[in-house]
Amino acid sequence: MPENINQKIRQTPLQQAGVETRKHVTETLKLQEISDLFLIRLHSLPTAGSSELDLPVETGQCSGDDPVALCLRPRDWLLISGETSAEMLLSQFRNVINENQTAVVDQSDGLGVFRLSGPGAPWLLSKLSGLDFLAGKNHGEHCARTKMGHIAVIVHYHQRAGDDFVFDLVFDRSVARYFWLLLTESSAHADELTKTFGDHY
Repeated sequence: MPENINQKIRQTPLQQAGVETRKHVTETLKLQEISDLFLIRLHSLPTAGSSELDLPVETGQCSGDDPVALCLRPRDWLLISGETSAEMLLSQFRNVINENQTAVVDQSDGLGVFRLSGPGAPWLLSKLSGLDFLAGKNHGEHCARTKMGHIAVIVHYHQRAGDDFVFDLVFDRSVARYFWLLLTESSAHADELTKTFGDHY
C-alpha cells in the first residue's frame, strides 16, 4: 500500500478535517481529541456463561476500565479500549454470546472521541443538549445518548485512574470539524455560567 495512503488512515478525525488544533483550554474547561482507540459496536443475545469482559445489562450502565463496555440499550454495547485490539476484544466475550445472533462492527475508523473536563464541562454539555449533565454528575460513571447541534453523540462520564471525572464524547467521524467548532465557540458561555452559578443551577 502506498505510504501516502497509510498516512491518511492514521490521521485523526480533526486532522483529516483540516483542523490544526486538537486541544482547547478556557478558564473552566479543557477539550481535547482522543485518538488511537478501538471502538467496537456489539449487538447480541447473550447466553449463560462467564467472560473476562463484564457486559452491563442496564441501559446507561458501564463496566470495566480498559476495555470499558457501555450499555447503549438492551443487548447493545459500545466497547472502547486504548490497548486491546478488536480481535482480542472478541475473544474475551466469545463464550457468552450466540454467534448466530450477534452483530459485531469495528467502528474504530468511523468514530471520533473528544474528551471534556473541568467545572465548565457539564455547563457546556447542558447548553448543547436536552440532558442535565450537572445532575448527572451525582450518579457516578454512566453513559447516555443525546444530540448536540443535530449531531448524535454518546456521552461517557467516567473517572480515569488517579484523576478527575471526564466526559468522553463519541460521534461520527464525518462531523468532527463541525462538532469541534460547536464546542469551542460555545465554551465562553460555559465559562460565564460556571463563574456565575458554580456547580449547580
